[in-house]
Amino acid sequence: MQKTKFLFLSIAVVLLSIQAAFGQVTGTVTDAEGIPLPGASVVLKGTTNGTTTDFDGNYSIEVASDGVLVFGYIGYRTEEVPVNNQSTVNVSLEEDASQLDEVILVGYGTQKKGEVTAAIASVDAEQLSIVQTSNTIDAVKGQVSGVDIQSSGGRPGQTSTVRIRGRRSITASNDPLYVVDGIPLIDGSATMSDINPQDIASIEILKDAAATAVYGSRGANGVLLVSTNRGKVGKTQVRYSSQVGLTSATRLVDMMNGEEFADLKRESRRSSWDGTIPPDNQVFLDPVELESIAQNRSTDWLDLVVGNGYQTNHQLGVSGGSENTTFNTSLGYFKEQGIISNQDYERFSGRVNIDHRINDIFKIGASFLITNSVQNWGSSATIGEALANNPLGVPYDDEGELLFLPTNDGIRTNPLNELVPDAYIDERKFTHIFAPIFLEIDITDGLQWKTTFGPDIRLGRRGQFRGSLTNDNRGGPGDASIDHLDISGYTLENLLTFDKAITENQNLKVTLLQSVQKSRTERSLASVTGIPYESQLFFNLGSADNSVVNSFLSEWTLNSFMGRLNYDINGKYLFQASLRADGSSRLAEGNKWDYFPGVSAGWRISEESFLTDTSISQLMLRASYGEVGNTSVAPYQTAGRLQGLRYAFGDNPALGFALSEIPNPALGWEVSKTLDVGVDFGVLNGRISGTVDWFRTNTVDILLNRSLPFTSGYNNILQNVGATRTQGLEFAVSAGIFDNEDGFSWKLDFNIAGYREEIVELALTDENGNPIDDIGNQWFIGEPIQVFYDYEKIGIYQADEVALAQSQEQKVPGEIRLNDLDGDGFITPDDRKILGTNTPDYYGGLNNRFSYKGFELGVFFYFRQGQFLQSNFNTGNNTLAGRYNNLDVDYWTIDNPSNANPRPDVDQEFPRSGSSLSYFDSSFIKLRNISLGYNLPGSITEKLGMQQLRVSISGQNLWFITDYETFDPEISEDEGDLGSDVVPSSKMYSLSLSATF
Repeated sequence: MQKTKFLFLSIAVVLLSIQAAFGQVTGTVTDAEGIPLPGASVVLKGTTNGTTTDFDGNYSIEVASDGVLVFGYIGYRTEEVPVNNQSTVNVSLEEDASQLDEVILVGYGTQKKGEVTAAIASVDAEQLSIVQTSNTIDAVKGQVSGVDIQSSGGRPGQTSTVRIRGRRSITASNDPLYVVDGIPLIDGSATMSDINPQDIASIEILKDAAATAVYGSRGANGVLLVSTNRGKVGKTQVRYSSQVGLTSATRLVDMMNGEEFADLKRESRRSSWDGTIPPDNQVFLDPVELESIAQNRSTDWLDLVVGNGYQTNHQLGVSGGSENTTFNTSLGYFKEQGIISNQDYERFSGRVNIDHRINDIFKIGASFLITNSVQNWGSSATIGEALANNPLGVPYDDEGELLFLPTNDGIRTNPLNELVPDAYIDERKFTHIFAPIFLEIDITDGLQWKTTFGPDIRLGRRGQFRGSLTNDNRGGPGDASIDHLDISGYTLENLLTFDKAITENQNLKVTLLQSVQKSRTERSLASVTGIPYESQLFFNLGSADNSVVNSFLSEWTLNSFMGRLNYDINGKYLFQASLRADGSSRLAEGNKWDYFPGVSAGWRISEESFLTDTSISQLMLRASYGEVGNTSVAPYQTAGRLQGLRYAFGDNPALGFALSEIPNPALGWEVSKTLDVGVDFGVLNGRISGTVDWFRTNTVDILLNRSLPFTSGYNNILQNVGATRTQGLEFAVSAGIFDNEDGFSWKLDFNIAGYREEIVELALTDENGNPIDDIGNQWFIGEPIQVFYDYEKIGIYQADEVALAQSQEQKVPGEIRLNDLDGDGFITPDDRKILGTNTPDYYGGLNNRFSYKGFELGVFFYFRQGQFLQSNFNTGNNTLAGRYNNLDVDYWTIDNPSNANPRPDVDQEFPRSGSSLSYFDSSFIKLRNISLGYNLPGSITEKLGMQQLRVSISGQNLWFITDYETFDPEISEDEGDLGSDVVPSSKMYSLSLSATF
């Protein structure tokens, strides 16, 4: 009995001791300025016991008297504070200068930046605001190593081409996947232009296959994860920004004036290369030309059609929220009037992002975007006619009315007719609705379920009208068309995440995904000719004759499952593995599913004890491997589609159907396999930080059309044949060269990247099965995907080379001399060579930011070096026949033995071997942006009732260096080559104001 009483007494004492050892601790978490931090985490070290602060930064937690509390908040340094029997513990957190604890998107989740083991780059809102542009993607240009963004021309609203780590596919798409607020966009890069850049909080670029493997069959070309601004707990904040800029052509080309053209035309009529020039009355048969020569009159057609434009951008936003509900709303208006009068782009956008925590378990949220954009594309003939028109012609008659034909040459029309209001219309209107909603369920501590549903609807209408007096119709009846393109779809995803410390030193995170995405594209087209009255434009097609009606439907579905595991030991040794399974309706039965693995590992060497007391704040070695697909197989392509064929059935016309392609049930995705090794570094407490990456990507099962014999009835069949390899090196560094908050500061960001791509295998093989070149398509084993294969010009045949010109090429002096590579004395197809490629040797950007007492100066350079360009601009506007105007070039004559350009010849509308004049080194360095801003001091903004007020002036594309003399050497590879219909790029001077209340 005594022993029992003693036992109960001992237990009671232990329980009382335990109760005494634990107690309630309360306090407040603030930033360095004493502002409360709502939502900060408070955790008892070594356990999963924790809580978060309320709206006022207050918390309450039950902990042991000798425990240690760990306080954390995104963007701030983690603090550990011993309790030491205290009942109140207040903490002030400092901002994390190293940014290693910054949380970034990694695809279906987030991760601390310092713990990312894959190749992922991040661009924040401040970087996106450097360049004022309508297109978010264009704002990223030059700011991320390994991300090559190329302009498609100078038309307002024109999209850019994005290549992440070069190209992998020969004929399929090399465009990346775009994911906005967790939902993959169905219409890719075109849809990104609908998103206001000022609505974006950050963009993460997933570059290696280990990072993109979670997106499976769509990750081969990289992934851009876009996160839009969301509300924060705190008082309501109102933001307004405004920008107005004036634009003009960055550079125009030097075309011949009237006198120079007249000399060219005279020379082109010389009786032979060393003969005589006829008198003017035999050279100039058009009275307009003779009159212009007599009056010394010359028309600068390019100057008449290219003028000044403007750009304006306004944004109003309201954000804020309580402890349970946060919101962010914005309205935006953007308008760019092009430097050609009938080209412009206008966009209205509205966004509402809202998040609401129902209770400790459930949280819901929505992102609603609606945009309406109108792009007036303008006539492609405007620039082409301005370049080619005879400068001796005149644009107006004696009464000041426009002439349709400036000379008696019926080919060249007056480009000003294309700019007459309502004469030529190409109006492209889009309405975009994108509205992801989500439900989060905190099942237990560390276990979360998230369901996201994202409808994506883009409704497009293209209306075209071409009047009688336009280059298209040349006095004939007008024509019009309406093209409706409606793209709709949705994504439904269920995500289960387990994230917990399994021991004091080990953390485990498991992510499981089930996803389905569906897309539907409908297109209907109606076109007519013979418009009875032109004022109806394209709004009354039924009144015209000769109508054509067409329609189209395409649907596809993608079902997916994904699992990912993240594991770390002490935050030093990091591991990640993932596997995604994709099943697609685009592929044939028995071949619909494919699997895409990814693994990566990292060693945070800076966390080791031997680097604790050094200046190295971050040093991580990482490596990854992954396999991803390219989903560029069109719906129904494996089934064999039908096409209509008209034929004669006896004496009667009939309509039949035949296969338009041979079905291939074995068709699958291209698969890219990437190995990446990288180093992340930071020294001087993060004052200098950066990354270095080496990668190699092998792409197999390339989608190529294999040629078939004509006897089969088909030209080719699409098969998985061929392979490519891309490998490269990337480097990026950020440095705070001077960092004085009260004085002068200088921050520098620099990135550079280069890669080598090569074709490894093609559809063609020799008798031994070895891959061989496909010269017809200019595809060569061991060479980049796109090369320029042609004869090489080495000069012009001179007057003392009559016999040589005749024997080698059956030419005469004054004509292009080609390189006889094999030395056989004749120019044959064997003398062709690879002249170059549009793949750059290296590319990147340099951004400098200087600040001093409220003033900020930014200077941003963008460069691309070592790439070639094929320019139809230079061949199409250098005909030397004396019929159309010409680039002001140094051409050969008997009195001017130049080696630059051949002699003018009326009998050769295009010089023989003229394509050899079209290849140029298009390397360039651009001053992408220079800006000077001033932040008004707090003493002034407080009196105005504002939190912040900033004014700035800036200039864009003001200067560039290049050896290539045209409008702009920067041109997208998607354009194929630089033709004369490309609109000049523009430079801009702008004034901006932003205020926060």
